[in-house]
Amino acid sequence: MLIHQNFIGGNISVKEINGNTAQLENELRDTTEPWFYWAFCIEGAESRTITFKLQKNRLGYFGPAVSYDLENWHWLDSVDGDTFTYQFGENESKVYFAHSMLYHPEHFFKFANKHQLKVEELCKGYKGRSVPCIKLGDGNTSIILTARHHACESTGNYVLQGVLEELIANPIPDTKVFCVPFVDYEGVVDGDQGKSRTPHDHNRDYDTETESIYPECAAIREYADKNGCHFAFDFHSPWHKGGENDNVFIVQKDYREGLNRFGELFEQNINSKSMKYEHKNDYPPNTGWNTNSPTFATYMLQRDENNIAFTLETAYFGTSDNKVSQEGLIELGRCFSKALKQYISTEENTK
Repeated sequence: MLIHQNFIGGNISVKEINGNTAQLENELRDTTEPWFYWAFCIEGAESRTITFKLQKNRLGYFGPAVSYDLENWHWLDSVDGDTFTYQFGENESKVYFAHSMLYHPEHFFKFANKHQLKVEELCKGYKGRSVPCIKLGDGNTSIILTARHHACESTGNYVLQGVLEELIANPIPDTKVFCVPFVDYEGVVDGDQGKSRTPHDHNRDYDTETESIYPECAAIREYADKNGCHFAFDFHSPWHKGGENDNVFIVQKDYREGLNRFGELFEQNINSKSMKYEHKNDYPPNTGWNTNSPTFATYMLQRDENNIAFTLETAYFGTSDNKVSQEGLIELGRCFSKALKQYISTEENTK
């Protein structure tokens, strides 16, 4: 039996294997606080029943996410505190387990190919890999879409995919869309936490008074300078679980009324196939942890041409009556795009 992290997104340290019990810990790497992301593969455990023990606050309400191909995920729906047990089938020679439903870069590349979207290079990442981006549409209105400023926050990618699907099917007139699906692409590939990197993470790399230290963020800023940014949306996952972290919510960075109007439209477009979103759950500015830090959304809001910009946080697990699934997240993105199209048609790019 082999437990390893040798795949895109892998993150685990095997502390001890004693019979049919494995003691595991996730790796923080250069993250400066005790974050919770982990993902591992187990091979050669056919027909065995194995119990896995992790640190406190590493498992969600529904146990781990389980996959056999790194593309299709389901919840184990069994958890006992910081422990879960899995009975391997006789043909289950390779099984992946993760904190949440991963979104593999290959998932996005297949999506782009299906819709005949050209994947371009944003820049070379901070470790030298080619960071992907796509562009669609043309016009005077500029929309910038981003996800994975924090490498571990995979739910945002599913929502972003749904946003793009709807924009492809029903384009917004006179509008160009620029999308960076994995801002911290290096961290996504390596399986890093990405949150609270030292000296700061990608989503704290937008200080207007200084240059970005990450080439990915510098390239996004350069694009906005050349093309403008009337609308900017950054798709994230929140903290592990509990309280607002179990919801879908917009992080408002200022008090402009457009943010509330968009929230109302978004809620109106939610359907039975989508993760639930309620405008009342949006997080107001200058409240709690929502301070005026140099984030992507804050940076874009400060641009003269910008109408609205914000982060959308989507729970890793949800709740029993609003449970995270791949399709529910993608449908949430489709609902988001429908709301955006309505908003733009009525607002005419005025603040």
